[in-house]
Amino acid sequence: MSLRADLVLRGATVLTVDAADSVAEAVAVRAGRILAVGRDTDVSSLIGPATRVLDLRGRTVTPGFIDSHTHNVHVGEFRYSFAQLNLAAELVPSVEQALALVRERAAAARPGAWIGGRNYDPNGMRERRWPTRWELDKAAPGNPVLITIRGGHACAASSRALQAAGISRDTPDPAGGVIERDGHGEPTGVLRDVVAIRHAPPPATLAELKDGLAAISDLYLKLGITSVHDAGATPRPESYRAYQEVVDEGRFAVRAYLMRYAEFALERDIGLRTGFGDERLRLGAVKMFMDGSIQCFTCAFREPYVTRPTRGWEGLRYTQEEADERVAEAHRLGWQVAIHAQGDWGITVAVNALERAMRAHPRPDPRHRIEHALCPAREDLERMRALGIVPNFFLFHPWFWGDQHIGEFIGPERAAGMVPARTALDLGLPACAHSDCPVCTPDDPVWPSNPLWGMACAVSRRTRSGADIGPGERITAREALRMYTLHGAHASFEEGIKGSLEPGKLADMAVLGANPLAVDPWAIKDVPVEKTIVGGRIVYDAERA
Repeated sequence: MSLRADLVLRGATVLTVDAADSVAEAVAVRAGRILAVGRDTDVSSLIGPATRVLDLRGRTVTPGFIDSHTHNVHVGEFRYSFAQLNLAAELVPSVEQALALVRERAAAARPGAWIGGRNYDPNGMRERRWPTRWELDKAAPGNPVLITIRGGHACAASSRALQAAGISRDTPDPAGGVIERDGHGEPTGVLRDVVAIRHAPPPATLAELKDGLAAISDLYLKLGITSVHDAGATPRPESYRAYQEVVDEGRFAVRAYLMRYAEFALERDIGLRTGFGDERLRLGAVKMFMDGSIQCFTCAFREPYVTRPTRGWEGLRYTQEEADERVAEAHRLGWQVAIHAQGDWGITVAVNALERAMRAHPRPDPRHRIEHALCPAREDLERMRALGIVPNFFLFHPWFWGDQHIGEFIGPERAAGMVPARTALDLGLPACAHSDCPVCTPDDPVWPSNPLWGMACAVSRRTRSGADIGPGERITAREALRMYTLHGAHASFEEGIKGSLEPGKLADMAVLGANPLAVDPWAIKDVPVEKTIVGGRIVYDAERA
């Protein structure tokens, strides 16, 4: 008896993303793996009485998208919970409006309950500032309040929240962070990269963490995302239990590559290393932070910001010597190391540390990573290519924050070179791409984390005001698709099982309503996802949804 497929997709434009960028018509699946790819006639003999056949009538099939840097467990926590006030400037454009929402929430809250807001952007508000702690105290006198910037690297805290975090007039600035103060030395409530405030609200329960993971999984599937790299869960065991349990319960349908924060992983070394696990849930890199966030002026640059007399070096988490020591320890133990580094100087410090560790402790293909890699110098990209380091780009930057990069952060000339995907690909770097969810989320009404939107940003290089920002760094739609598929798989050592549609690989696919390689560059973001398939199983169907 000849072999029969469980599922056949035919009559499609199949973008395989193989080495030759082949385009096929049909895909046959058996037991969760791709059985055949080719013309419709090539798979017709694989169709049996029990085969499910999808006649796609010209729709486009791609490998399932891989979001290579997310923080999914965070969705179950207080700071990133979908239940918090969405204070994006596009929705709530003034400080007074934000305070009015806090007052409204406080009126319905029990005394002492935490009130939170997310996605705040002080640079986008009419007043161009944060609310002060005293304003938050007045809006919610009986409740601690914490309002967080999009990305989480800065916040405004009320007096009760500061007290819960142990922050007072006498608290010194922590390493890599800034407690902003008024002319009398009193904390204003604005904290930039101050880790203590993150642990002040009550920790989420295991059930809350699991519910957050289940919710974000469902949203990912609507975007054609079949794999995510979680770039650091909260540093406590419940985060990892939540992942394992929600996967076992079938509530997290997306495949996950789970990183652990370096301090947590190295201090609790149980002998497991990068790659442990299976196709559903795999242990990834150890994650480190080298600098902070450009929106918070804590990315470390060689030259100052254009509107502040700082180079952001106060955002550096380590000296070069400390970074060398920590990276060498993780590398020597056999870990892949993923380093958050954004400013050109922060990236140099990170690449220095990786290079020195690899020279001191040689081992084949450690495949270390630079996360976000916002403004790397060309010489550092060249070093990354020589060392096999993978840059992971937030392709949304030109559109999301491009105007602020030009006018407030680093000026037009430096902004033109940010997120240098064209340069990286031309150098032969297998750059991948990500959303940093929940910096932006699949359901965000302003800044969605849609990979197709990210592709449109990378191909267009336009700001929200319509300005060109570094047209020399534009890439093609085909290259952007590869960044979200095969390059994402490479970054997790999984290019042999996912990232392209080839026989033997996992049957993870997205069915799109149009070909993203054939539409206007900015229209790529509007291409609909009609079906998402994980392991040969249709886990999202837009018609049924």
